[in-house]
Amino acid sequence: NTGGAGGAGVSNSISGAALNYAGGGGGGSFSTGGAGGTGGGGTGGTSSPSVASTAGTANTGGGGGGSGNATAGSNGGSGIVVISYLGAQRGTGGTVTSSGGYTIHTFTTSGTYTA
Repeated sequence: NTGGAGGAGVSNSISGAALNYAGGGGGGSFSTGGAGGTGGGGTGGTSSPSVASTAGTANTGGGGGGSGNATAGSNGGSGIVVISYLGAQRGTGGTVTSSGGYTIHTFTTSGTYTA
């Protein structure tokens, strides 16, 4: 009657801040959906009462919540690409920031890095 919780994602600070990525989606169930894992996992759906699952969080790669029999499972969250290197900016592409002496290029949509 209770869906399993999604697995915890991985913490990474490549973007300049410690963030969690790739959390597992919660399992669907008849009555109690499982919680999404840290790192963007969606919540599982239920059948009674009919509660829809939730999608994984965008730009985290988190898994979508599972089906609750009478409700559909949800999509996983979109991914992210982060390129980080020590020193001044040497290329273009993505959203460019800097932190701790590193230049960081973040892509949350299709794009090209050009050095």
